[in-house]
Amino acid sequence: MGILQVQNLVAGYGDTEILHGVQLDVAENQITTIIGPNGAGKSTLLKSLMGFLIPRSGRVLFDGRDITHLAAHSRVLEGIAFVPQLDNVFPSLSVEENLKMGGYTLARDQVAERIALQYERFPRLAERRHQRVHTMSGGERQMLALARALMTEPRLLLLDEPTAALSPRIAAEVFEKIQEINARGRTVLIVEQNAELSLRCSAFGIVMADGKNAFDGPADRILTDEKIREAYLGTAKH
Repeated sequence: MGILQVQNLVAGYGDTEILHGVQLDVAENQITTIIGPNGAGKSTLLKSLMGFLIPRSGRVLFDGRDITHLAAHSRVLEGIAFVPQLDNVFPSLSVEENLKMGGYTLARDQVAERIALQYERFPRLAERRHQRVHTMSGGERQMLALARALMTEPRLLLLDEPTAALSPRIAAEVFEKIQEINARGRTVLIVEQNAELSLRCSAFGIVMADGKNAFDGPADRILTDEKIREAYLGTAKH
């Protein structure tokens, strides 16, 4: 049994049902990537996992405990962190002020210790600790969003489109950092449009379509399966 299990999850907004019985079993200490076309329900799934959207039916289990109806802030305390695609940092604040916000659940004496740890992990942020975030590049902001999420030392990190709008070089840097985070014992679940890059860094892949699982299996199998590539990655492997 994985650290995160999703059983027959049904969720949506208003009268619109987006997820139609999603099943997941996310292995601990691995990177798992979810891919699929726009409108497949990927971001809705992450919001349901973080508690921003309470499902209509089905269950979410974290480390064997049912957290289906647990509030988002309580999931943070359980060891889950979420980096959304948009609005994942406070532009008007400095780097250090953003990190302090990420440690809002911590005791005061832990905050400085955790900030120092993030500066070790992200040396570029240490150099810019007093800089206002709105003056930073997209790649630097994404690194800050990751660092802020790591302030609570989560066991599970949920990432929604971490390389959106980034250049290929910066996207590769972001994924290098994600792999480092994973190597330190963090389980990472990623929704990503850059399927090739993300799957190459992952142990396992999940393909979503029309609000449910279309396929799941080892990431390298998804990358080399001609039918999956043509249907969901948009390219055939030569």
